[in-house]
Amino acid sequence: MRTSIFKVVGVVLLTALSVFFIPGLDDAVESIFQIIVLVASS
Repeated sequence: MRTSIFKVVGVVLLTALSVFFIPGLDDAVESIFQIIVLVASS
């Protein structure tokens, strides 16, 4: 369980840093997130 939390935190931090430093990546990340939420909610 503890390892899973560290993996999630790592992925979130990596995504945040990538979006901050790479222009245009925020739209792609948002689209992927919306698709994941759509699939999870159905």
